[in-house]
Amino acid sequence: MNAMRKIQLNKWFKIGMVILLTFLSIWLTLNFSTDRVREMIIQSGSSGKWIYILLWVFLPMGFFPVAFLAFVGGMGFGLWMGSFLTFIGAALNLTFMFLISRYLFRQPVQTFLFKRYPKSKGILTTDNQHLKLVLALARIMPIIPYNVENYAFGLTDISLWDYLWISLLCILPGTFIFVNVGDKALEPTDTPFMLSIALMALLVIGTAFLAKFIKKKNPEVADKLEVDEGD
Repeated sequence: MNAMRKIQLNKWFKIGMVILLTFLSIWLTLNFSTDRVREMIIQSGSSGKWIYILLWVFLPMGFFPVAFLAFVGGMGFGLWMGSFLTFIGAALNLTFMFLISRYLFRQPVQTFLFKRYPKSKGILTTDNQHLKLVLALARIMPIIPYNVENYAFGLTDISLWDYLWISLLCILPGTFIFVNVGDKALEPTDTPFMLSIALMALLVIGTAFLAKFIKKKNPEVADKLEVDEGD
């Protein structure tokens, strides 16, 4: 009886958490526009750094555009401090979202998918080395939205440690580039701003070519990325 009661309590706890997180995500989406976030950071004074990190932790849950957050970090704190704060905030957020997905959604989602779509088992429970490669490519290439990646990889069997170090390593280039655009945006007619835009365009174009190269050399990995994007 005690075991059954614990299972029931655990089930209701998870349901309650899902409902709470759903309402939190909707509330964040409705109440935090891009203009409000920019004003909060710029006008927050000495507490701005802490507010910025907190916004990074929670706003992506409501599918707030993370690129804009990085831009604001550059505008409010400059390239180096903005990049550091963005990296810390993103690290906390991607861990938080992964753990939500891993402990609230993985078991019921895997059970549903494996019964209805047996082939999904090969995607979510594939070899760990393969999962690490797919994660690295997904982080580098802007194919799948950052927010979706955090939840999607929580559904797989990749370990938390592998997920963290690969994610943090692979988001570094994009972090510097997007924060740099925000840092230089206050002087949009100057050469440094033009160079920052060029670097951002180079990142997008370069990853597009990388995606085509991967598809030619390793179509199985490319297919997994496309399936994840569709999910």
